[in-house]
Amino acid sequence: MPPGPKSLATIAQRAKDGIGNTRSRATRIQQHTRDTFSPVLTLGRGLNRQLAWARAWWKNASADKRKAGAAAVAGAVLALYFLPYAPLIALLLILAAAAWLGRAEKPPAPEPGPDPIELRLQAVYNGLVPHLADDHDPARLFHPGGAYRDAFRDWELDGDRITRLELTYSPYFTDDDPGARARIERVLQAKIGRGREYFHDWDTENNRLTVAALPPLPAAVPAQQFVTAPSEILLGITDADSTNRRTPIRVDGATHQLPPVIWRTGNRSTDPHLLAVAAPGAGKSNLLRTIALQAARDGDIVVIDGSGSGDYACLAGRRNILRIETGYHGALETLTWLRHETERRIAAVTHAKQHGTPVPDNARRPLWVILDEITELSDLAAGQGTTDPQELLDLPLRLGRATHIGVITSTRPTHLDRLRPALIADTHTRVVLGPLDPETVRTVLGTGPGVSGGEDMPPGRGYVRIGNGPVVRIQIPHTPDPLEEDTPEAERRRLLALLPHHTDALTVEDPTISLAKERRREPEPTA
Repeated sequence: MPPGPKSLATIAQRAKDGIGNTRSRATRIQQHTRDTFSPVLTLGRGLNRQLAWARAWWKNASADKRKAGAAAVAGAVLALYFLPYAPLIALLLILAAAAWLGRAEKPPAPEPGPDPIELRLQAVYNGLVPHLADDHDPARLFHPGGAYRDAFRDWELDGDRITRLELTYSPYFTDDDPGARARIERVLQAKIGRGREYFHDWDTENNRLTVAALPPLPAAVPAQQFVTAPSEILLGITDADSTNRRTPIRVDGATHQLPPVIWRTGNRSTDPHLLAVAAPGAGKSNLLRTIALQAARDGDIVVIDGSGSGDYACLAGRRNILRIETGYHGALETLTWLRHETERRIAAVTHAKQHGTPVPDNARRPLWVILDEITELSDLAAGQGTTDPQELLDLPLRLGRATHIGVITSTRPTHLDRLRPALIADTHTRVVLGPLDPETVRTVLGTGPGVSGGEDMPPGRGYVRIGNGPVVRIQIPHTPDPLEEDTPEAERRRLLALLPHHTDALTVEDPTISLAKERRREPEPTA
């Protein structure tokens, strides 16, 4: 009976194992034999080298030297014949010399290879050549075949990674073009190293560019009672070099002095309104809840949830929360009321200034309007042929500073083209969260962040620009929804303790009611 496939495979495997064992056994025998006869092999190599040296000398020597050498050898042999023990001593000397000459020589040390740091710097230089080479530059800082020391002025390393690089570029490079800058930043990010964020400091007056690795921001800043003035709101944490201010913040059970991003509001602020742009899951709701918790301490809040997600139901029935709207018609009603409230407040302020009297408290108390995903309401209005809710924001946006009304709105990056120009023009405080493409970030902030390597941003990480100030990095506090089932119990209790107290009208267990409270209005002043 012929063997089956399994038997053939077994036989083949055994044959393969046998061949492998035979090779291993032969290798061990060879090594053992070499170790045993090592002295004999050493003497043999030495004698061969002695004979080779003697043969080479005899071949290269002249006739006179050969005669002298032959006479010397004959005299030595004659002397050995007459001296006692001379042949034995001569034999020992020959063997000793052979052992010395036959010893195993150490292999020559390998020539030192190129420094890996120099290779990395040269690779960065070569990557920049196609973008910074200029035939009109007499200095030829960047050119094919050039050395990195021609353009790199200084660099710092952390192990084998570049943490800081200062370079000089041609004065003919268009460093005022955002696109040209972005290309250089992308090349540097790819060549210096991924996985880190790098800040690009363009010194256009001296044609210098400094690239520095940024330290990581704290990834888990819990929501808490932040130390701020009544007209200030802490948006998040930034780099130590971005601000001189420090705020005590508890992280992981310990208090740290961290650099905050402070948004100053009120009638003295030139940037009373905020626009947040973030993709789903990037931390937009956390940011709006963080602002609401701080704004509710000394002001009133109206929340319009355009997406109807219920992310702000935890605020329902709380003190200083006037409305929480999730429906389209309720949002229109609330925005119409907001427009009338703006008119009432500006009339009260004007009357007080004309008569030299104090502005009434109900016209000075801060009023915050949080509109999450307002473009969703605009789409509903377009479908029903009714008024766009964004039109009702024109007056509050324009007169918000004088009437102590702040508008905080948010949208997704894909909905930016649906925002009305008036809303974009009047929201001077901009926040972008999540890994957005550089063009979107530049559109929202008005300029590039000057930071590369933010493709893998964690939730809550992004950039912020207040007014015409610089763009800085930001990590917003972690403020999850305490009504979500997946919120840990410890965080749920902590957040519920931060919320304003309940009012008599509503409780948090009834989040479906949209009208929370309206403050009594004083009669409008008459001239």
